[in-house]
Amino acid sequence: MPKIIVTSRYLRKGSKKNLKNYVKYIATREGVVQTFNERENYVGYLANRPNSHGLFNEKDEPINLEKVAKEIAYHGGNVWTHVVSLRRDDAQKMGYDNLKAWRDLVIRQIPNIAKNQKIDLKNLRWYAAFHDKKTNPHVHIIVYSTNVREGFLTNNGIEKIRSGFANDVYSDELHHIYAQQTDLRNLLKKESEQLMKNFAEKIYKNKHFDAELLNLVSKLHTQLAESKGKKVYGYLKSDVKKTVDEIFEKLAGNESIKKMYDLWCEMEQQKHDVYSSAKVQFPSLVDNKEFKSVKNMIVQTVMNIDFSLHEVEVEMPEPDLDIPLPIDEEAIDEITDNSAEINFQGKLYIKWSESYKEAHKLILNTDSKNADYKKAEKLLLAESNNVLALYDLGKLYSMEKSELKDKEKSFKLYEKALQGFIQIEPKSKKIKPYLQYQIGMMYFKGLGTPIDNKKAVEYFEKSAELGNQYAKRLLALEYIGGEKFEQDIEKGISLLTECVNGGDAFSCYKLGNLYLKGETINQDLDKAEKYLLSAEDNQFTQYALGKLYLQKEKYDIQKAVFYFEKSADKNMQSSYQLGRLYLFGADGLERKKEKAMEYLNLSAEQGNEYAQNILENQEKFENETLASTVFSLFVNLSRCIEDDYHNKFQLGRKMIDSKLRRMIQEKNQALGIKQEHGQTQEY
Repeated sequence: MPKIIVTSRYLRKGSKKNLKNYVKYIATREGVVQTFNERENYVGYLANRPNSHGLFNEKDEPINLEKVAKEIAYHGGNVWTHVVSLRRDDAQKMGYDNLKAWRDLVIRQIPNIAKNQKIDLKNLRWYAAFHDKKTNPHVHIIVYSTNVREGFLTNNGIEKIRSGFANDVYSDELHHIYAQQTDLRNLLKKESEQLMKNFAEKIYKNKHFDAELLNLVSKLHTQLAESKGKKVYGYLKSDVKKTVDEIFEKLAGNESIKKMYDLWCEMEQQKHDVYSSAKVQFPSLVDNKEFKSVKNMIVQTVMNIDFSLHEVEVEMPEPDLDIPLPIDEEAIDEITDNSAEINFQGKLYIKWSESYKEAHKLILNTDSKNADYKKAEKLLLAESNNVLALYDLGKLYSMEKSELKDKEKSFKLYEKALQGFIQIEPKSKKIKPYLQYQIGMMYFKGLGTPIDNKKAVEYFEKSAELGNQYAKRLLALEYIGGEKFEQDIEKGISLLTECVNGGDAFSCYKLGNLYLKGETINQDLDKAEKYLLSAEDNQFTQYALGKLYLQKEKYDIQKAVFYFEKSADKNMQSSYQLGRLYLFGADGLERKKEKAMEYLNLSAEQGNEYAQNILENQEKFENETLASTVFSLFVNLSRCIEDDYHNKFQLGRKMIDSKLRRMIQEKNQALGIKQEHGQTQEY
């Protein structure tokens, strides 16, 4: 049995009897320990409060069970329950064999529960009961918010709640484990540094890597150049995937990589020991899903090999934030609570049923090996008149990775879903803006209907008028870009400004960047600064702010460096700009070649072709290029293992020895970077 078990779930609205009974169950079942203030008041408490059956909260006052049961049963929002359980021997050893210890533990962890359930602490209400069971003492906790619209719990939130209790109960034991893990991480870092040093020495002395590995990298580079479509592992043809797999196998076979992976497994086992007594059977590095991103790292690294020198900056793709919104579960719950289902013409209805939700989650499962599409299909077919089920069936039959893919079926189901949304929309109330946005998106993307931008605009505008920021922003960007809708820049800027005033951070970035670039609208650096600063927490805004502070009218080199550094680990253009600034110097910034090399290497690893070509001699032999690529693959793989707890695909700055730095500097000079009259010039 694990040392500690923490389970979490929520009790749905509409089950008043079940909610009431659950409260009484945890308060009165055999083994429950009743709460009281002081020993001298115990007798009086028993005599005067016969209805108190063991519930407690943060207040030192008796609790009226019947009142609490009704309060929770008739609560308008969701109610969550958590159960925290210890083995009897651990409970006694750690001092959790009495009510006071458990009550103190729960009170300490309530702020952590509130944080991870996204509930403002002042709105959080909770009750708990301690069950002194012989085998496993445990506590039941009921949590809800006085604000019925507030609070949700994700798997990540559950894990953080579980960790909070484990860290609290086993603080001394975990402190020892963390000390051990620090030692293991130091060993990991040492192995990683030694690996890089050895490979850098190889490159410097022109000693090439394993010939088979070099040939595989060369083969993959050719295959990727000839491949069509997305250059992502999951979209590649089987023969290209096979080459990637073979490269991964060769990398994983390196003795240093093996040592690093063994250390990683040891750290994972130590973490697992807190929750389970079983030994984890770790797969090989190649088969470990925790490192599936390595395959895409291999593809990207090899794909970015380039022998030519380009001076064109390649912008990073921005996230697609204009995807169709899911129907709001809370809004549907509110409606279905008042009427079991909503029937309209043709008996189509919307219902966020349990079976639909289960199917929806199965479809959203991004791991195709575990995705049970046939089960999802069965669940959805059972609700053939539920418009949500029809929509998801259409999506299921359109998915590339689904073995059920059928374009004709998909179109017909989308078509029926669209008809259902259109029938329901006029009679809907709270979910009206969501339905209008969904209908507009189906016309916009041609789901179950030919693309009809005129109708899409009609529904987007209706949704926007009712306050849907997603619809408003989509309209704004389309009017400004003029790609699918008739261009109306003035109208687009007006809508985008409304989104900004409504607090939409992505709209702030978009509007600020438009004023910075001055392409579709007149450049206005003051406005650019204003809007960008109001949304400075993402890498794209940070890069734009860095560029802003390099402009003559706003020049502030320290601010520029500050924002580039904030996004350097994620944005290849930010790391590239830092490399250029430190390599060539700037007004108010000292030239630092070593630092420049670090940032240029980082940018090259992230896919910036120009940074890669600054670092390498344009006329170098192919084997030198391949050797450098293999070096990057080993470094990136070692970083994936070393930095797993922070970010499984964050490419850290390389620690390159002095010999490799000199080699890079020599190659840069061959590119035409030289000193003339005390100034750095680039050709």
